[in-house]
Amino acid sequence: MPLRLLPKWAIRRSLVNWLSPCNMLELRVDGIKWELPNTATFYLVEKIVRPVPYKAGQFLTFVFDHHGEEIRRSYSLSSSPDDSRLAITVKRISNGEISRFLLSKVKVGDILTAIEPAGVFTVGNYEAEKDIVYFAAGSGITPVLSHLKYMLNRKGSSKLHLLYSNRDKASILFHNELTELEHKYPDRLNITYLLSSDANRLNNYKVEQLVKQQLQFSASLAEFYICGPFPYIRMIGLTLLYMGIEPAQIHRENFVLETVPVTGTFKTYPPQNIRINYLGEWHDIPVGENQSILQAALQNGIPLPYSCRHGICSTCVANCKTGVVEMARNEVLTPADIAAGRILTCTGHPITDDVVIEYP
Repeated sequence: MPLRLLPKWAIRRSLVNWLSPCNMLELRVDGIKWELPNTATFYLVEKIVRPVPYKAGQFLTFVFDHHGEEIRRSYSLSSSPDDSRLAITVKRISNGEISRFLLSKVKVGDILTAIEPAGVFTVGNYEAEKDIVYFAAGSGITPVLSHLKYMLNRKGSSKLHLLYSNRDKASILFHNELTELEHKYPDRLNITYLLSSDANRLNNYKVEQLVKQQLQFSASLAEFYICGPFPYIRMIGLTLLYMGIEPAQIHRENFVLETVPVTGTFKTYPPQNIRINYLGEWHDIPVGENQSILQAALQNGIPLPYSCRHGICSTCVANCKTGVVEMARNEVLTPADIAAGRILTCTGHPITDDVVIEYP
């Protein structure tokens, strides 16, 4: 059986795979625009014609059926909350079954099933006098474009800097739209293109050099947003830390999800009992040895939101109200998020027996 769109009834075939109607969307493909030969933007509207609230930089998690199994993939919204339609931009990737299916099979009028927008790679305070520096690689520009459109459509004293890496000029995504924004807001936005074909590839030294050239205000006030493959994010993040940038100033979004599961740890997490408040209902459930909170919840018929299951997309983020939860992997929550009690249930393990988890 080939990959196909997931009908609403199929989602309810079991408690584990069930999605709550409260966070499920049926989105009609309202238009398709080819940005590059291997990349297209899908414009989406709710089937029942209602606005879908979201923040610039968030993503949608789509649910598909493949051989009777549920597959989820997250795609950042390239649209801004100011736009009339939702939009995701999909690039074909090697061995990418979902991207290949979307680009070759999905057509205008089709209905896609998705979970409501989520994600923490969102716009911060852009009104103050400070620098906001964006590093994007390839299709990692997608949520960044959402940020730029949203902020530039509002008054603000911050300076926006985009450092955009691509293979060559022909592979630059949204080139025309970015150029228009730069021309329309020359005092607020500047863009630097880094092309491998011109031997202009980012490295530690170049990151430090470019940041120093870009900053117009104090580095202690600056915000840094990085979106791209994991090695790219890690290199830039480590360089910024070496420069003295505080971790709370750095925001990351892994645009290319890794398929390697969370393994390799020799730590054993003992079984615990926890409480979860989801959609206003309380659940008392056991979490088995080395079992994540998400795994335990799904096993007990609680349809918590999730996507990557690897600690890198933030779909499963929740609030830990009491007790201690340890995350085996976290590539998305900042120290400030963790201090505020936010956790990832997909890699989170309860350490104490008084853990209480709540969803907003």
